[in-house]
Amino acid sequence: MVGRNAQLAIAALVELAKSEKRLSAIEIAKGTELTQPSVAKVLSTLRKGNFIVSVPGPGGGFSLSRSAEEINVLDICMFFELQTAMPQDCAITCDCSDNLPCQVCSVLKNVDDLRDSTLRGLTIKTLAA
Repeated sequence: MVGRNAQLAIAALVELAKSEKRLSAIEIAKGTELTQPSVAKVLSTLRKGNFIVSVPGPGGGFSLSRSAEEINVLDICMFFELQTAMPQDCAITCDCSDNLPCQVCSVLKNVDDLRDSTLRGLTIKTLAA
């Protein structure tokens, strides 16, 4: 599952990808129709994750740290703690393991793998287009 913070981050990154100049947190908030405090918080986290760079002062603002086609949605979601369908421990008392999963765990692992490959192929450039 893609959490709220990851969704906010994706929206902010898409807004930055659409711009040819640095944007302030206020401009990003307006462009994404999100609240300025939410955007400011997620921008701070994105900066710590090296997804964006910031330039302080007049004429400053935020920009992507690398090209939009190099930033995929899976990396963003993993940075913001993507939840998996696969449980840490099987809730079914079947004695399954990673090497020999039960049918339920096998299906959930397939769900996670499919989700990961889909999100890995989805870039900020694709979403900004």
